[in-house]
Amino acid sequence: MKKMGKGAALLLLLVAGYLLLGVAAWLMPDASVRRHVEQTVAFGDMGEDYPKAIVHDHYGDMDPYMMDNYTDALILNQALCLRSEGLKGMLLLPRHDEGMVQSQSLRHLLEGTDGGWTSHYARYWHGTTYVARLLLVVTSYSGIRYLLYLCSSLLLLWCMIRLWRTLGWVRMAIIAFALMMVNVFVMQFSLQFVPVLMLATGAIVWMTYHPAHDGGLAMLTVGSLTVFFDLITVPTITLGLPLVVWVAMHRDEDWRKGLWHLVQLGLWWLAGYILTWMAKWGIATLVTGENVFADAYGQSVYWSEGGNSYIGQAISTNLEMLHWKWVVVALVALLAMVVWKPRAEGWKEAVRYLLLALIPFGYYVVMAHPAMHHAWYNYRALVVAVAAVLMAAAAMVDWEKIVKLKSEK
Repeated sequence: MKKMGKGAALLLLLVAGYLLLGVAAWLMPDASVRRHVEQTVAFGDMGEDYPKAIVHDHYGDMDPYMMDNYTDALILNQALCLRSEGLKGMLLLPRHDEGMVQSQSLRHLLEGTDGGWTSHYARYWHGTTYVARLLLVVTSYSGIRYLLYLCSSLLLLWCMIRLWRTLGWVRMAIIAFALMMVNVFVMQFSLQFVPVLMLATGAIVWMTYHPAHDGGLAMLTVGSLTVFFDLITVPTITLGLPLVVWVAMHRDEDWRKGLWHLVQLGLWWLAGYILTWMAKWGIATLVTGENVFADAYGQSVYWSEGGNSYIGQAISTNLEMLHWKWVVVALVALLAMVVWKPRAEGWKEAVRYLLLALIPFGYYVVMAHPAMHHAWYNYRALVVAVAAVLMAAAAMVDWEKIVKLKSEK
């Protein structure tokens, strides 16, 4: 009960921090924000809704190398309109809408073109919009994109160094490999995608510095921050990847006790995730007078229609986006190592990894309809499955014998 009380207090502090950040963004001068949005449009940064990042490959209508300029333009649209309805705009997140591509709506908003209407997007926290408005005071979208890439690259580097020092080069390489299999570099360029990546890697870094911590309140924080920043892209990354690393760090723990500990950590994350959603709906409804609960319910009904019929297609469509041939090569190499130098007790660790590998598939079952339509970015949830399966195989290898054999030679 004492820990639950701490969790409740922490959640209240987080929600208060979200509101303060929203107020800070709202207070930013419109003139500076508008000037940098105008530069963004003039430079053609929003010319395409779904451009390719670095690699130009084609998979029909959906491409795993696609960037989401459409949603990034929506974020800039909201940042520009944040003060258009007074302080309520901080919770309603108004934007100029024309029922067309967001880049054109953004351009027409700047030009003052007649037509269109104001749409509200109040069911999300839109923490990324707050951060974008703060940054738009000093730079354009290109500057924000460079900053995101720099910060996420430094965080990834820090994460890999910490994994190497804490878990060794094999497990570090597995996490890095899994991220490459879902085109992590595409995530780094986008306001839409980068929050979950930075939250997951940030949580991993924290865990490596606090191995003795039980992790419950940390996972509550990560679950809450995921809701604040993410627009339901691949939220399970912030759950699954830290838990994969957690198992690796506590691989000598009794497997039954370790399994229960994993369940507890997952529940802490889920509590932070669900309660932060409800906090936004409740605060926005009370302050603005709009029934945000009804809006959220209507959207959930829309996306859940025929959900069961989409499950198989959602899973298969997302799996098709993955770089399977390289995953299979890595898995076969590790299994060959298992045959050569097996570790008798490795199955206890492997069982926990394999359970974590089910997380993205659980997400596809619950979110089947949107996961199928947005497979070109939802497939990145599979990074958890790739990392977990390869970690399970590595757990079955007696690396100490291999190192000893190498040193003898």
